[in-house]
Amino acid sequence: MEADVEASRRAAAAERDRQEQERRRQAAAQRALQRQAELLERQAELQRLAGFFEYAGLDATVGETFTQMLRSASGQAIVYGDQSPSHGNGLLVYARQRWASEKFKLAGVVCPHPEALSRWPMYLTILVPNQTWLAHIQTRARSPLKVAVLNRATGRSAFIRVSPSRDAARVRSLP
Repeated sequence: MEADVEASRRAAAAERDRQEQERRRQAAAQRALQRQAELLERQAELQRLAGFFEYAGLDATVGETFTQMLRSASGQAIVYGDQSPSHGNGLLVYARQRWASEKFKLAGVVCPHPEALSRWPMYLTILVPNQTWLAHIQTRARSPLKVAVLNRATGRSAFIRVSPSRDAARVRSLP
């Protein structure tokens, strides 16, 4: 009788182990499907933004890194809009707190054309991927600007207040 009880216990334990392995296999398959869907979504987003990255002089690998740094630096959920002619053909960036369910709000513009800086809204952050873009912005600023320069090496951003450029003021005042 003891042998029968022990055999039943072993059979029950084996069944529990089999069920746990099946649960783990299904969970792993679900995670793999989720990763695949996320990869396809990222690839589609990068393809959608390819024209902008070309305009900004950024390659696709920089685009992916830029996106990750932007999300990390802001601590918010980020989505890209479209290029906006009214914002210097820059790429609109919308953000919301990750835990909030409220709508995304316009938070910044990536790489606007420097000529668009004459009437730039003070609350709207300009996002640039490197010091070269920052230099273009600094030489053309006609009003105070808030610029976030993302550093690929550190994965962090530095917020810089840019004052109006004297050269830009002279260009504006020339006939």
